[in-house]
Amino acid sequence: MSPAVCPTAASVRPWRPCSAAKPPAYSAEDLTDDAVAVLDALGWQDAHVFGHSMGGLVAQRLAIRHPRRVRSVTTSSAVPSDTKGPSVLRYLRLKCVARFAALHHPETPEGNLALAARVAQLLAAPGQRLGEDDVREFVDKEAAQGVTSFRDAKAQSRQIGATWHGGTLAGITAPTLVLHGEGDPLLRVRAAYDIAAAVPGARLRTMPGVGHFLARDSWASYADEVRALADRADTRPPVAGSAP
Repeated sequence: MSPAVCPTAASVRPWRPCSAAKPPAYSAEDLTDDAVAVLDALGWQDAHVFGHSMGGLVAQRLAIRHPRRVRSVTTSSAVPSDTKGPSVLRYLRLKCVARFAALHHPETPEGNLALAARVAQLLAAPGQRLGEDDVREFVDKEAAQGVTSFRDAKAQSRQIGATWHGGTLAGITAPTLVLHGEGDPLLRVRAAYDIAAAVPGARLRTMPGVGHFLARDSWASYADEVRALADRADTRPPVAGSAP
């Protein structure tokens, strides 16, 4: 997982978007429909969907709102998609949130690299050592495009606070896998158990030694899990009324 989808100091202050009197500029449905727009642009009828952290939240909602576009869904280190308002706090480890709130780095190339490395360290599993080399490629790509998305506190707050008006997890019909790192310092594993309990037929897999930041040494095991789910989904008989 790149730091682009890791919460930064601004984005892990959940009480701000959760308690804001003025609603965000766009809804969670907008974020979900954006994912469908990507499928449309690629000319894909449907896809096996994987999302981590906030991406996992969007993946769940995509399976609820656009079931015919989702062949299987893997949600990783995310909160249940139908959690609303301050209730999300029960899944957060507030000590980690406080550490993010204390981050301050200059807006320079060196400061961006140092910030991304520190974010990775805070989201790593206990005992896992991460440094600048683990995030350098991502930071360099962002710099080449003239953006620093992990510093955009306003955009992150809008995304986190975007209101969901759609259905519940019980409405997901696609084969579902719920992954969560057992060493996640930001989100409690309880979130994964609650998702798996709510989605009919969902499979839960907790990953030993994995934090909220998915370091390279975890990529292969995650890919194997997603591949196995996709293979099972592709051999499943088509659901009545679904697209061919």
